[in-house]
Amino acid sequence: MPGGGMDGARAPRVLVVAMDPGLTMDPRPNVKPVRQYRRIIGLAGHFAAAEGARVELLTAESDGWDDLDGRVRLHRLDRAEAGHPLLWLERTLVFRLPRLVVRPVARRGRRGARLDRARTMASRRVHRRLFVPFYRHVRPLLLARIARRHVLRDVDPAGLARVVVMDRTSVPFARWLARRNPGLIVTTRQDRSLDAAP
Repeated sequence: MPGGGMDGARAPRVLVVAMDPGLTMDPRPNVKPVRQYRRIIGLAGHFAAAEGARVELLTAESDGWDDLDGRVRLHRLDRAEAGHPLLWLERTLVFRLPRLVVRPVARRGRRGARLDRARTMASRRVHRRLFVPFYRHVRPLLLARIARRHVLRDVDPAGLARVVVMDRTSVPFARWLARRNPGLIVTTRQDRSLDAAP
């Protein structure tokens, strides 16, 4: 019977939340973030194979999931994030509008080319020094909001046995999920057992 165990019971469901696999849960400033795809893929695969669970993996990263067990259902937020109005506004104000303003002059000899190079450098600097640090703080909240809209249509939190949080970017979504579902086990512990304490 699909979705059921050998005794006819429904298979437990697990949600692994790894919004940004490049950020570990370790808060110490001297600990470098380590790409933890292998750990995430291994944990999700273990729940699917050894525990017989139906596993959902939620991420905002498009690449790195080639070795994911075929039984694990992948929910990607990268397209929804890329289309968010905040990112569109930044691209428009920092890159597109300055390019449109400079374009008529840019095609007129050396001075135009120099002005165009200066415009490109200024846009990149504003992006790197102002927008990226700001977005780094806003991104977890933005992804939590996107996840609530897009993923919860497919994943019913009431049917989950456990939610495993893999990185700091995933914490706001996990907190919201725990508040809305008081009986749900939401944990940062990466125990390979559904019976482990939260």
